[in-house]
Amino acid sequence: MYELDEIIQYFDEKISTIEEERIKQLYNFISNPHVRVNSSDKQWVAYDTQPSEDKTVLKAICEILDYGIFRCRIKEDDIVNAINNTGELFDGLGIRMKPRIPFYILVLNELVA
Repeated sequence: MYELDEIIQYFDEKISTIEEERIKQLYNFISNPHVRVNSSDKQWVAYDTQPSEDKTVLKAICEILDYGIFRCRIKEDDIVNAINNTGELFDGLGIRMKPRIPFYILVLNELVA
């Protein structure tokens, strides 16, 4: 799942905590979303089950935020906290399979004003 329409539909059906315009805004920060999910392994974030996956999400969010006005303005600890909050949100909603692009959008939602 990487196309904007799919992402919006996913949020409508599973996580209604974010408005469509905000989803679009944050989605546009993610460069090459199709490349980020171009294999079956990359489709999902294995938050909380694979510590290396937490590092993968951290690296991806740092790459996303390393452009334009966000460069060097957000601390790594804040990113880690946003990743943990997002993982806990998914877990709290009973969502075991966490799709990568919606996960990234929710992390960005905490970090980007």
